[in-house]
Amino acid sequence: MKNTLLIPAAGKSSRFPNMKPKWLLTHPDGQLVIQKVLSAFEFENYDSIILTILKDHEEKYKVSTIIKQIFTNKVELCILPNQTKSAVETIYKTIKQKNIDGHITIKDSDGYVMSEFPKSKNFVSGCKISDFEIREVQNKSFIKHNINNAIDTIEEKNIISDVICVGVYSMLVENFLYAYDNIKNSISYRYEDEMYVSHIVSYLIEKNINFDCVYCQEFKDWGTLEVWRKEQEKHKTYFFDIDGVLLKNTGKYGEKNWYNYFEPIEENVSVLKKLSDEGHQIIFTTSRDKEASAVFIDFLKERNIKFKDIICDCNHSQRIIVNDFANTNPFPSCTSISIPRNSFLENYIK
Repeated sequence: MKNTLLIPAAGKSSRFPNMKPKWLLTHPDGQLVIQKVLSAFEFENYDSIILTILKDHEEKYKVSTIIKQIFTNKVELCILPNQTKSAVETIYKTIKQKNIDGHITIKDSDGYVMSEFPKSKNFVSGCKISDFEIREVQNKSFIKHNINNAIDTIEEKNIISDVICVGVYSMLVENFLYAYDNIKNSISYRYEDEMYVSHIVSYLIEKNINFDCVYCQEFKDWGTLEVWRKEQEKHKTYFFDIDGVLLKNTGKYGEKNWYNYFEPIEENVSVLKKLSDEGHQIIFTTSRDKEASAVFIDFLKERNIKFKDIICDCNHSQRIIVNDFANTNPFPSCTSISIPRNSFLENYIK
């Protein structure tokens, strides 16, 4: 049976004011959010992949060009003329516009989820709150399942368990349409602010259609600006001088010099190691030439400290960082720290 991956992205991204849609934002590692989301999801295992966007976003950001540059022809666009009321309506219109049948897997555009998901099977992916860093838990949908992971109940924004949905759902197209039509035409729906996919799943469970809870292996939620800023904070770029910051200061000449003297400032090397282990990007700027820097590079490798580059032969003078800022990388987009020679970094870098 054909299995189609649907990514509804036809919202206005109102939580990210004066910025591109959140799935078009650039992650600190250079990939777009949608690129990271799909790559983690092993999207190529699906028969077809459809990303649904707004006509307004296509005209403003030329999304079709971007998607083709990243995914060639592996991801198809469905372009809607107007914003929908919910992700559920976006999915419904996508199914109708693209004449989709068989099985669908629905994936949020702003959540990084990694797992081995079954194909052509009814499931909702979840995780325990304690397993990952989860913010705004009260805004999630919650899952209650039995010992066999069969879902008994799924409820939106109602804490009924310690298991939340991570934004991945899989079901038959005909079941989705059946639930959508019945919910939308019900009297009670008129009093709801928004229809969620969890409502679809809950309705189908009431009709004795089984869904399993499939636990994910990794989950990062980038659905709000606050959480996105936290993600950016985890991937800073640090520029470090070497002499007087990481090694006891010496110069090119003298009894003790770059070529015959090497004394690490261990307290600062520990700070450097911690930043490296946390995944920050590290670049060294130094007045040393390449020959004098070689022993320092060997030292970093021995300590398993990762770095991006070392820029040698810098002037022995003030170094100035110039960087632009915008809503996506807000002011101040760069900063600098000057420390007394051979002093401790932890007093300045927290």
